[in-house]
Amino acid sequence: MELIELIYISTVTTPLSDQELESLRRQCACANQLKSISGMLLYDTHHFMQVIEGEKVKVEQLFEHIKQDKRHTDVEALICNPIEKRNFRKWAMGLIDLDKSPSYRKVRESRPHRRLPLSYKLLKSFRNHEFEIEEHIKRSFGN
Repeated sequence: MELIELIYISTVTTPLSDQELESLRRQCACANQLKSISGMLLYDTHHFMQVIEGEKVKVEQLFEHIKQDKRHTDVEALICNPIEKRNFRKWAMGLIDLDKSPSYRKVRESRPHRRLPLSYKLLKSFRNHEFEIEEHIKRSFGN
């Protein structure tokens, strides 16, 4: 079994309420748990960034399904790498709403003394608005 991580970014079609976001998390966590998929979703009102980990075939199937979801557009895979072990194994679907930043500490607290993998670095850059894909920004804000 080949284990991979896939990281994508997308543009939200309409901002989600707290209830809609929690409903999305619960729905995805249940489905992911059945497929042994783990990961983390970041949301900043305008964009999603997600890390998905699991068996290669299952992650690829899930990503195809994710691309069809009408809650977002411009779904773009950034990274698809083989991994030796999961970085988010405790979460079938972790969620961080960046408007409520204190929840970001959960990611840092789970790996306080280890060297952070690329997926964590990307999530942190996205959280700090250091990570920008020019085309996504232009489409979202009309510049």
